[in-house]
Amino acid sequence: MGNPRPDDSGRGLFALFDWMTGRLPWRLDSRPYPVTVLEPAGDRDDPDEHLEELKRLAGEMGLSAIAPELADAGGEAAAIALVDTMSQPLTWRHTRSQFGLLRFPRSELIRTIQAAAAEPGTDGALAPPPYRRSPVATVDRWNERAGLFRWQGAPLRAPAWWPGIGASIVALIAVLAGGIAEQTPSRILATAAAVLAVVLVAVAALSTRRIWLPVLSRAGFGGRYRWFARTSFFAVLDESGDDLGFEGRLHRVSERLTKPDAARFLLQIKTFALLEDIRDQYRRLAPSLRGFKRPAPPVVFLSRPGRRNGGLAVLSAISDIRARRSEFHPLLVIASIDAGTRDELGGAAPASGDAMDRYEHWRSSLGTAQGPSESVRLPYLLRVPVSGDPAAQRPADDFAVRRRPRWTWLWSWRALIAAVLVCVFAVTYVQLDLRSTYCSVGLPMSWNGDTRLHTNTDGSRECVGVSTHGVRFERGADSIGMDGDRHPPSAGNTGPRLTLADLQRRIERENTAVAASGDPYVTLVYVGIFTASPGQSEVTVSSVHELAGAYLAQRRNNGSGGPGEVGNPLKIRLLPANTGQNMAFSGETADRILDLARRDPTLAGVVGFGRNTEPSRAAIERLVAAGLPVVDTVNSSDELPRLKHYHGLAATDYDEAAATRAAVHAEFRDRPIGRVMIVHRTPGPSRDAYSREIADDVTRVLRPRAADRVEYTGIEDVARTVKAACKTASYRLIYFAGRSEDLRGLRDGLIQGGCTRRRLVLLAGDDVTKSRFGTGPHDVPLPENTVVYHTAFVHLPFLIAGDRDQTNGFFLLARNILHIGAPRVRPDEPLLVNGQMALSYDAALALGEAAQNAYDALSPTRDPADTVAGSRTVTSGSVLQELPHLSGLEGATGTIAFEGEGHERGGPGTRGVTLIRVTLKNGEPVSTPICGRLNGMRRVPRLDPCPR
Repeated sequence: MGNPRPDDSGRGLFALFDWMTGRLPWRLDSRPYPVTVLEPAGDRDDPDEHLEELKRLAGEMGLSAIAPELADAGGEAAAIALVDTMSQPLTWRHTRSQFGLLRFPRSELIRTIQAAAAEPGTDGALAPPPYRRSPVATVDRWNERAGLFRWQGAPLRAPAWWPGIGASIVALIAVLAGGIAEQTPSRILATAAAVLAVVLVAVAALSTRRIWLPVLSRAGFGGRYRWFARTSFFAVLDESGDDLGFEGRLHRVSERLTKPDAARFLLQIKTFALLEDIRDQYRRLAPSLRGFKRPAPPVVFLSRPGRRNGGLAVLSAISDIRARRSEFHPLLVIASIDAGTRDELGGAAPASGDAMDRYEHWRSSLGTAQGPSESVRLPYLLRVPVSGDPAAQRPADDFAVRRRPRWTWLWSWRALIAAVLVCVFAVTYVQLDLRSTYCSVGLPMSWNGDTRLHTNTDGSRECVGVSTHGVRFERGADSIGMDGDRHPPSAGNTGPRLTLADLQRRIERENTAVAASGDPYVTLVYVGIFTASPGQSEVTVSSVHELAGAYLAQRRNNGSGGPGEVGNPLKIRLLPANTGQNMAFSGETADRILDLARRDPTLAGVVGFGRNTEPSRAAIERLVAAGLPVVDTVNSSDELPRLKHYHGLAATDYDEAAATRAAVHAEFRDRPIGRVMIVHRTPGPSRDAYSREIADDVTRVLRPRAADRVEYTGIEDVARTVKAACKTASYRLIYFAGRSEDLRGLRDGLIQGGCTRRRLVLLAGDDVTKSRFGTGPHDVPLPENTVVYHTAFVHLPFLIAGDRDQTNGFFLLARNILHIGAPRVRPDEPLLVNGQMALSYDAALALGEAAQNAYDALSPTRDPADTVAGSRTVTSGSVLQELPHLSGLEGATGTIAFEGEGHERGGPGTRGVTLIRVTLKNGEPVSTPICGRLNGMRRVPRLDPCPR
């Protein structure tokens, strides 16, 4: 018998197919998918024609569809093979997909279990169950072959030579351990040991399944293992009802594969794994959002499934799994059966309208059909009788092509690659722009705005500004040392090998400790020259010395218990600042300091600006006008002392010029000075202000009959200019008003021009103390027939007289922290003889003591519990009020006293200055003081003060 012939059955079938392959609902469990079975409505109807038409329609709609061929015979073995075919990614390779290939990791896991239990058949394929291998052997065999990742064909195994390599490494570590332990901090050793242990544990874990499986599967890796261990489908295998975990379930499944019904059991678990894989592949909230990108369910077309070819068994297994799990898997299976198979399913389907009506009736009765008390066979089969010509019944309207939503392309590999490329180009462009502007740039787009790169007139680049958060001014791997050579920065560098980078790292470490301590603190900025054009790095050495002195003052103030340390309650945070070669970028540095002062109220003052140039003078004027006190180190300007908030520790140019009277008197007695050559720089590109100013002061003080002014621009032309001047006239007295870096060129010009053929008296200012006369690699050889007189702000033998190197805090700190001057300071100590470290120490000491005095004045005498918040905050204004009252402070260079100063041009005249004569004795230069005094007008025993 056949079905009652339905009217226009094909049109309803196409409508049902269009609806079921439409856009998936948000919740997959809101649309159940039956196994649709097309059966003939009459004895002469062929449902295969409708199946073929649905295949063509699936291709037009862009669906992922397959039509696996069924075996001629085989029963349950054929059914198992059919499920394996459906769960192979290669089967779906040539289908149209909106998002990648379907993957079946759970099905692959079941296949590996089957492979571990089975023996290969005669054709190389796995033999059908039941299997004779014991469950224990199956589990062991599976463990030997298991891999963590799907691309991992076998577990990681150590090669045969690995034990020998391990033993060699252990022996090598044992040999070197002693030396490493002695030279490496314990924290680094502990970290290295921990990292090595983690690496060894990771290697051992990845090579042993019983270690990585329970750990990594819970962490999200190996989802198929987690599914196998947790799904309730396998819970019935455990007779005790306890959760046996992965290992226990693996043993139970292996045991079932030895039972007589193993084939049916294997078909059931493979079908379940297939459906679970499909469900996972359509999970919307997966990291790839694959459920949104796959707009329609996959379709499987089966032609003429029956009992002999295993097709009917597969349909039954799908129905059983769905009925048992009460879950909805987005897999659409459409099969066409013949009349014989239809009769095996219980005869013709009852008449109940077209295909859409049949689906609605099936869905509404689904709840009762799955009930245990119901005897409904294959409840998930939807039987649809078909007849007639499907091509003629197909609606004329075109069916919409299934496309993924456009917005999902934004979350795809293509969009990710495009976004990465855009980000790479954007970040590269921004990075290039930032790196051409700022000294310290992080990834992806962070920068330190307190330091910036600027271009010199010669095209070289310098890092200028205030070093916050440890920014280095130098751009190379090496750093300028205190001895004038370049060295690799190292925590072990001390003395002459101590570099600028080492000092910056030490200062940053001290600053970090101050900020972390919670104690009140003030911030001081030291300003110097830390970078220069290529080949002129010697001009930065004096600033490195000065920074070391400021660092010692910081350690004196902050530390306690060590030699020279006082441990003041108000701590000091020190920030180095760079103005570039010749202080050309002093204005930019002032901008950075003022910007920092607006952001950081603890900034209380500035130390440094030791080079008298037009830019540095303008920067100092801006800073003091903004209310920041400036205590200068070696700047001898006549004009700056007029500024109200400016205090200098160096004698002025006028003081130096006046001191040269002692040299003239020693050489010429009371005879008038006839002709004198005065060599000085023009402002030129460096915009130097010191050279012309001291030349004018010397001209006024010496009042020679004829003063020949010889001007040069810089290092490049000093020798040529002086040589030409020496050839035009004979000079017995020359005053050099240039910079220390020009001294070697001056010597060459004097010799080549013939000025040294007769006895020559060469006078100079304090700037030449930055160089040394001698025969060393960085020394300036003293010409024959030449005696040099130069002024010095500091004469080291005066400072260490009376065992002051054993009692003064500066020398104690230099010896114990920087390893300079041990065990005793020599009169010609290379790193201290120019006095710049001592002067910068005193300048930072003066600012720190003024801040401490302001802090003490703000400290309430009442109970600390009544302290008002902010009542003990020290600002630059507080320091400005205290500096004019500073007096009697014992420093490295004498007594520091600003009290009573009138801020007049030429300075107060109380700063230390010494006139030194340098002559040759047995080929070596010998220095002899002629007159002098210490800071604070302190007299030097057995030596007259210099003229004023």
